[in-house]
Amino acid sequence: MIHAIARLRVNARSTLAPLAVAAVTLAPLAAPQAQAQTAQAEPAQTAPAQTAPASAPAPSTQSAPAQSAPAPQAQQAAPSREVVFPPGAVIGLVPPPGMVPSDKFAGFEDRGRNASILMVDMPPEAYGQLVEGFTDAALASKGITVESRAPFPIPGAKAELVTGTQTAGPFRVRKWILLAGTDMTTALITAQVSESDAAAFPDADMKAALATLAFRSVQDQVAALPFTVTELSDFHVVRTFGGNTVILTRGPKNSIEGPEQPYMVVTVANGSPREDERRQFALRALSTLNGLRDMKVERAEPLRINQTPGFEVMAQAVDAKTGEPVKIVQWLRFGPTGHMRMVAVSKLDAFPDVYARLRAIRDGIDAR
Repeated sequence: MIHAIARLRVNARSTLAPLAVAAVTLAPLAAPQAQAQTAQAEPAQTAPAQTAPASAPAPSTQSAPAQSAPAPQAQQAAPSREVVFPPGAVIGLVPPPGMVPSDKFAGFEDRGRNASILMVDMPPEAYGQLVEGFTDAALASKGITVESRAPFPIPGAKAELVTGTQTAGPFRVRKWILLAGTDMTTALITAQVSESDAAAFPDADMKAALATLAFRSVQDQVAALPFTVTELSDFHVVRTFGGNTVILTRGPKNSIEGPEQPYMVVTVANGSPREDERRQFALRALSTLNGLRDMKVERAEPLRINQTPGFEVMAQAVDAKTGEPVKIVQWLRFGPTGHMRMVAVSKLDAFPDVYARLRAIRDGIDAR
């Protein structure tokens, strides 16, 4: 089972097989809509794309992105040969000459030539499911004619590259679709350019750019989050999602499979309810957890967390797959325009030992 809490993030990218087709069938000018489909519920990111040498990603910064038109021109005048990570992204690459980071979706674009590279990162288990929906027939149903399909060399990853063309309304586009997976992340990269501008992005240049695909280390993923985690209390980081979510667990495994190991998910999002709405807001958030049944709320009350208003909900439930009784604690911290959500799940009999650790982690988290 993909852990109950993280599914809230993953479901924005699932069902996975249909997504494999949907994410690669967008017309060149539909890139902003692609981001809305593949990163639902994620808060707006204000950090600029981050660069690092291809051999070692650099730590992130949190300054605001430049929005003026001259900035892309400056980047085009001096093409970067460093890996560029879109804001909050787990994956990055060296964009081909002429492409700059997009301020509308995770990836790169050359608006003048109707060219773009869309980047989606998913959990590692998504790779196998995506492969199933990555067939020639599935792509053909969306108007894509596959011209080639072959393994593609990405260091430390299994990868497959599909090239072809697609006609969508008045547009005819060339496409390069790269699916790559590691034990930490699945990456789906879609590069596309209008047929009329294809000469500006030769096949060799696109493939060279895709071959630079890089995956952030866990340390750099955490450094790119909009909050700090200063206390782990014997938990460790499994991975991050979407640039605003981190998953922690305690135990020998670096993955989450039901309640076998206690785990905690921390995320930030837009929206801050009024004080008289916080109880309903918290209970509604708890009710969205997947993979659990027979949930019974034991406690739901306001509290202050690090001198900020918050809300705690404690509940018991049963893991739907294993039948194991579990304990759930959810903490919300409210800011002026957003909130932080911390949700932890543990086996019922292990919770007394884990609870103090979870509270220590909670109290050691703060906005950057």
